[in-house]
Amino acid sequence: MATIGKTKTGKWCAQVRTHQKYISKTFISKAHASKWAKEVEYQLDREQFEDFSDSAKLSLGDILIRYRDEITPTKKSKDTETHKINLMLRHKISKIRLLDLKTKHVLDFKKDIKDNDGKFYPRASSTINKYVHFIYTVWETAKVNWDITLPPFNPVSLVKAEKVKDKIDRILTPEEYQDLLSACSKSNLVFLQDMVEFAYLTAMRFGEITKLKSKNVNFEKSTALLLDTKNGDNRLVPLTDRALKIAKKYRFQPRLFPVTRDKCRHYFEQALKRAEINQFRFHDLRACAITNLFLNGWSIAEVSVVSGHKTWSELQRYTRIKASDLIVKINKKGKV
Repeated sequence: MATIGKTKTGKWCAQVRTHQKYISKTFISKAHASKWAKEVEYQLDREQFEDFSDSAKLSLGDILIRYRDEITPTKKSKDTETHKINLMLRHKISKIRLLDLKTKHVLDFKKDIKDNDGKFYPRASSTINKYVHFIYTVWETAKVNWDITLPPFNPVSLVKAEKVKDKIDRILTPEEYQDLLSACSKSNLVFLQDMVEFAYLTAMRFGEITKLKSKNVNFEKSTALLLDTKNGDNRLVPLTDRALKIAKKYRFQPRLFPVTRDKCRHYFEQALKRAEINQFRFHDLRACAITNLFLNGWSIAEVSVVSGHKTWSELQRYTRIKASDLIVKINKKGKV
């Protein structure tokens, strides 16, 4: 049974009562209140009514924060995911109410993190896809796990994924590498030069480098033990004399390079700008290291021990050997 009455503020309050439910909403005009009440009664009669009162005041940011605080800490990738969520919370999309969230808002967010607008650094295609899919995941989690009533249509469903290249196609030339080290030496992050050189020599991931503890470096046997890596295994990595020398500089602190992803990104991109190097990420240092190992004659089995890749298809993505790199080698073969 619906009732409509005028409030002290001059607005109209429509109320629909049943044995199980009490639903109300306020409108500026009596006509709108009456129309809404009839629609609710119609839906209730046919058991089609969905009560959005629990989600009416929630924004995307609200469920992102809940996901970050409740679910993210249980994951191995909690640091990376927290970084990802915190970036999204800084974007205007997090302020939009869940019931108002449309595909257009997701497309605008996607464009902002794709373009270099000075506020959000440009992300690679694969990273953009992960951000967008994360919105889909959080929406579905709110519906299924938290029993928050949301429209059946997920606003991410119609967003087309970015095309991702199979290979990482950017490595540094020897000249660019030296320019980068020189630029890093001028950074306010005092160990940035050593950290970049360590990554270039060891092929370690950013997370593996920043989590590496001094006690897990064997200075006698020239090895570093990486615990609980991305693929779930521990990995023992051989260290070059130069990498070992760098590690020794920081042997009396708990972690060799204690820095957050955000802080490192900030100073690393400053160094790239000083060195005039474009389209290069810290993670691309891993591709540089792997390519150099192959150029030095290492076998696939040997390189995989260093990199931690379990299949050639995974390792191949980081291998950037060009035909020009093989000219000297093929000429030597021809003389045999």
